Amino acid sequence: MYFKGKKAVFFDFGDTLASTSPPYIKRINMAMRRAGYEVSYEEFEKAYLEADYDIFKIYEKQGKLTPEEYRSNFRSLLYEALGVDEDPSVFYTKIREEMKEIKFSRAVLEGTFDLLESLKKKGILIGIISNNDGKTEEKCEEVGIKSYIDYVFDSTELNLVKPDRRIFELALSNMGVSPKESIHIGDLYGSDVLGGLNAGLDVIWFNQRGGERFDGMEVCEVQSLIQIKEVLGN
Repeated sequence: MYFKGKKAVFFDFGDTLASTSPPYIKRINMAMRRAGYEVSYEEFEKAYLEADYDIFKIYEKQGKLTPEEYRSNFRSLLYEALGVDEDPSVFYTKIREEMKEIKFSRAVLEGTFDLLESLKKKGILIGIISNNDGKTEEKCEEVGIKSYIDYVFDSTELNLVKPDRRIFELALSNMGVSPKESIHIGDLYGSDVLGGLNAGLDVIWFNQRGGERFDGMEVCEVQSLIQIKEVLGN
């Protein structure tokens, strides 16, 4: 049983426990198309996931990564992968403006409440480690899961970012658990899977998009939160 001996489960927030409708990645692609850039969602999603993986490779070389470095490198990698023939600052300004016009709602994903409830009944600590905008706790409150969460670690508030192991180490220290007593669950292969593994945690890749495993590493992979509950033996 994958869960045996574990005392804490860490989750990513966006597109893991909760999502927006339309989802964040979809909204960026919608904004691009509204701004006149003809890039399909499939092309954009592939470029986005590859950029996240490449960020981990940059982190490996540097040994650390700040949120600003993550954002800057991510924008450059994504822009390059998309092959846009326009000044990057103009491109991203247009996207930001169009994003403001796209309305969205936020809700938990199917199976979230059941999974969190089952973990709490077993006395498992639940933490969120999120590359977010400083409002992760507010978003947990908005979707109704705040009462289940013991700790929230938000990249903007901490000035630390996944995949840098320091944000995982801070989370482990604050929750009083070791890496081997913990699991990290998230949707991005670079930030969540490789980031968690690099910090010594077991990981579950919530691969709901059916993305590719860039380096061929053997990791536990699921497509739904219902499957996660089964993997954890709950």
